Amino acid sequence: MTVPVAAMAATEAEKRSAIDSGLAWLATQQQGNGSWFYSGGVEDAATTGSALLAFLEEKDSWAVDYSSNVTAGINYLLNQATTYNISVQPAGNPDSDGNGVGVKFVPGGNNNRDTYVTGLALPAIAKVAAATPNALVTTGALAGWTYKDVVQNTVDYFAYGQSDPATGVHQGGWRYYANSGTSDNSTAQWPPISMLYAQAVPGVTVPSFVKSELTNYIDYIQNSTSGGSGYDSPTYLVNEAKTGGLLAEMAFAGYNGTSSGAGDLSDRAGALTYLNNNWTNFANSTWNGNFAHPYAMWSIYKGLELQIGLNDTAAITNLLTDCGAARGGQDAGDNCNWWEDYSEWLVQNQNANGSWAGYSNWPSALSTPWFINILAATEIPDGEAPEPGTLALLAIGLFGAGVARRRRRK
Repeated sequence: MTVPVAAMAATEAEKRSAIDSGLAWLATQQQGNGSWFYSGGVEDAATTGSALLAFLEEKDSWAVDYSSNVTAGINYLLNQATTYNISVQPAGNPDSDGNGVGVKFVPGGNNNRDTYVTGLALPAIAKVAAATPNALVTTGALAGWTYKDVVQNTVDYFAYGQSDPATGVHQGGWRYYANSGTSDNSTAQWPPISMLYAQAVPGVTVPSFVKSELTNYIDYIQNSTSGGSGYDSPTYLVNEAKTGGLLAEMAFAGYNGTSSGAGDLSDRAGALTYLNNNWTNFANSTWNGNFAHPYAMWSIYKGLELQIGLNDTAAITNLLTDCGAARGGQDAGDNCNWWEDYSEWLVQNQNANGSWAGYSNWPSALSTPWFINILAATEIPDGEAPEPGTLALLAIGLFGAGVARRRRRK
């Protein structure tokens, strides 16, 4: 239906204002070296990747020109990139281009932040590479590589680092660094999410065994009674954030899990049931909760956006807010659903300076870009061919016309 602009003005204007204020605040937080601060250490690449993704996803709607911020941030990430020797694994050959190396965004040898940081850095690099795959890197150890090659070799690193069959129940997942010997489903969501972005780059491939191996871990880590995802076992630290990640993993693998019958919630429907039952929970006990928990909300958003889209009203019905009805009603033609529920809470809880409060291990430098991407209806790539002209970058830092933000309808 055609919706008059005036009918949409109130809440759409609030979302747009919140996004613009959030981006403006982020720009003020960029460090002189192009990074966004987390600790001053290797974790800064994770906050930088998150901030860049918010800017890149909203390029068509920038209120001011943030090209220099994006260029400096991308260069910072590329200066952190390093090669990592890889080889044939029991499940298959991860070396897609035969050069013997993968790429991660933490300098040096194995580091307990490798998987997290690289998984948060890759989407921003992939967004650039999707538009200019053959552009050359001009800084850091990978100078002279194409952006496509950087993305492909990061995928190869994740393929190499996936837990092997010898790890038993942990087969197919990931942990802190490559081939660490076990898996956990806080860490394991990041390679699949970043590889979803990588798949949108022309010419980049994910070795087929990566997805088939992941199905083993999906089956293991989901709690069959509640439908939620555990941490490193299906009964330990089951919570909302890891369940959102589980749904994203299912989307990446093209696999909805297996259920043996009535009462067994080991599948996509079970994960959705868990999220609905726990939807109104607030952040608590570091890892648990939904609202006010940046890590959980961004994880859940990605899982639900990929699995049911932003317009679904059937899966999540246990809503926290009235989606703005108390303030005069919601946009004409929209339903009060999970995404509008998130958006209403975010608009009402933004700080005056444009940031959002962090929680525990996730400070404002992470919560703000993640919440911007939720409000902006960010579409997570799901393997579909990119639209012609989408984020057409003429060169790094020189952007062509963007395309209108759109909501996935499933």
